[in-house]
Amino acid sequence: MDKITTTTQELLRLDNGIIHCKVLPDKFLELSDGQENLRAVAALSLGKRAAVLVDISRASGVSQECRELFASPQCADLQYAVGIVAKSRVGHLIGNFFLGFNQPLFPLKIFTENSTAMEWLTSIKNNEKKQPTYR
Repeated sequence: MDKITTTTQELLRLDNGIIHCKVLPDKFLELSDGQENLRAVAALSLGKRAAVLVDISRASGVSQECRELFASPQCADLQYAVGIVAKSRVGHLIGNFFLGFNQPLFPLKIFTENSTAMEWLTSIKNNEKKQPTYR
């Protein structure tokens, strides 16, 4: 397992290849934070698209520009599925706001528990391996 800590997140590549990101307490993510976090995902995924679990339970918010980045083709080039874990009211508001106003180019689902998010991401990861590559 490899680990990177950015200004706003701790990111860890798990043994199964899924990238687990945890927003640090009371952090508000701006565009520059999103860019830094995507660079960390790229470094941890070793040049491959990854499934990503993001725990936003302790985040204080995400700027519109950062949300747009997370729904962009640049982000889709790095990740093929995202499970958002939101155990707090603020986390749920952030996640639902993201889904309501942004249209990510990959499957994205909100969960209240890491375990159910991980199960979902693992099933998508297994299906991703079965898909033919056309590039």
